[in-house]
Amino acid sequence: MRDPDKTLPSITMKTRLFIPVLFATATLLAVTGCSTVNLDSTGETQAVYNLGQFEMLMNSTAPAVYGATQKALKDLDLFQIKAKLNTYDAEIQARARNDQKISISIAEINSRQTMLKIRWGTTGSKVNSRALYEAIEKNLK
Repeated sequence: MRDPDKTLPSITMKTRLFIPVLFATATLLAVTGCSTVNLDSTGETQAVYNLGQFEMLMNSTAPAVYGATQKALKDLDLFQIKAKLNTYDAEIQARARNDQKISISIAEINSRQTMLKIRWGTTGSKVNSRALYEAIEKNLK
């Protein structure tokens, strides 16, 4: 009889390495994937939290969202380090007190809607991003 370990040693070793790597990758994707964030009790208003980035469609123009965002940064005691406003889009960089980087991207989709994207920290923070979104939304009213 043949010894199975001696017949296909390279396949067995590759399989032993491949399965843990496959499991780790699947776990990482499952944990950091996309989720929907309900912004009201009815669930009619929702944002997307995708790979550490909070994304929400705002019913306003890019310059109005830009102004509301700058006010929200001051309201939340965040330090703005960079800001660039164009006609239809804007980029803002800020820092929190604990030195976490906050990146905000604003892009007008059409004349009445603007996409707001917030990344709080390197890996993202849903709680902090949502708090910043709510401050921006409050300033738009």
